[in-house]
Amino acid sequence: MSQTLEIQSIQGALASRSREDRPAKQWGRRYRVVVHGLRHFCQKLPGLLSDEKWDIRDRSRHTPSQLAGLLADLRNCNLVFTWAARIDVGRFLWIARSLGAPKFVFFWCGSDVLRARKLCAAGKLDPWIARQVHWAASPTLTKEVRSMGLECEFVQASFVDIVENPKPLPKEFSVLVFLPRSDAAELYGWDRIVDVAAALPTVRFRLVGLHDGQSLRTPPNVSVQHWTRDLTSAYEESTVLWRPVRHDAGISFMVLEALSHGRHVLYTYPIPAAIQVRDADQARRQLQKLRALHERGALTLNYAGMQTVAQTYTRDAVRRELHRRWEEVICS
Repeated sequence: MSQTLEIQSIQGALASRSREDRPAKQWGRRYRVVVHGLRHFCQKLPGLLSDEKWDIRDRSRHTPSQLAGLLADLRNCNLVFTWAARIDVGRFLWIARSLGAPKFVFFWCGSDVLRARKLCAAGKLDPWIARQVHWAASPTLTKEVRSMGLECEFVQASFVDIVENPKPLPKEFSVLVFLPRSDAAELYGWDRIVDVAAALPTVRFRLVGLHDGQSLRTPPNVSVQHWTRDLTSAYEESTVLWRPVRHDAGISFMVLEALSHGRHVLYTYPIPAAIQVRDADQARRQLQKLRALHERGALTLNYAGMQTVAQTYTRDAVRRELHRRWEEVICS
C-alpha cells in the first residue's frame, strides 16, 4: 500500500471517529485484544489465546487489508498489546490513541530496550507512555526497563509444545547455534562462535536461521542452514544449543524448544535447566565437559530441562497467566 493511500485511510478513520461517539463497551461480549509488534511472536497469540471469552486480533502485518482491519479493531477493542515496546510515540501508537483505544500493555522483549535506553538518555521519554502498563520478557529486561524510570514487571509469555518422546542424543557430539542476519552478528555473538569453533576443530557446529540472501565466512567445522520455520530435525541432530547473545532477549523460544527436546543448553543469561556462560572461554570449557561425558557414554537427555518446560512454559500455563493479567488491566 502506498504511503498516500495509507494516510488517506487513516484520515478517513479519524474523521469517522470524530463524527460519531465511540460504541459503548458491551462487557458481556468477548474481550477484544489487538496485538501488534514483532510478527514472529504476534502471529502465535490468536491460536493460543482466542476462545469463547477472548477475541485476539493479530495486526502485525501491514498489508492493505490488514491496515483496514487494524483501524476498525482499534476503534472497538478493549486492549492493545504491543510485543516490542518503545518510549517515544511512533505512527502506530499515535493512530491507536487517536482512534480511542482504551488500554495499552507494552511488552519489552530485547533489543527494543537498547533503542529506548538511548532515547531515554536524550530525554525523549514520552509522559503518556510512561503512564501505561509495562511488562518485560525476563527478570533482566525488567531491571533494565525500570532503570529508565518506568514501572515494569516480569511476565512469563514464552511457551512451547511438549515433546512427548524426545529422540536420544545423536551419536556424534554437535552444537547448534543461531544467527538470522550478518549485520546482527555482534548482538548474536557470532565472533564467540567462530572463536570456540576454531578452538574445538573436531566438534561439528551447525548454524541455523540465516535469512535468504545472507552469507557468512565460517570455519571448516561450521555448516550453515538458512531460515526454516521447523527446527525439529536440527534439535534432534544436535547435542547442545548455544546462544551467546550479548543482550537479553527474554525467555528464548528456541532455548525452550531445545530443552523440550531434552537437549543441553548454554545461554548468556540465567534460565532454569540451562548452563549460564558469559563469554567464549566459559562456553568452550562447558562444551569440553559435555563432550567428555558424551564420549564416555555418560551424557543423558536433559531431563531437568524437559521437566522445567512441562511445569512452567506450556501453552496452558501462559494462556492462564495472560488471560488473568489482561483482564486485570481491562477492568482496572
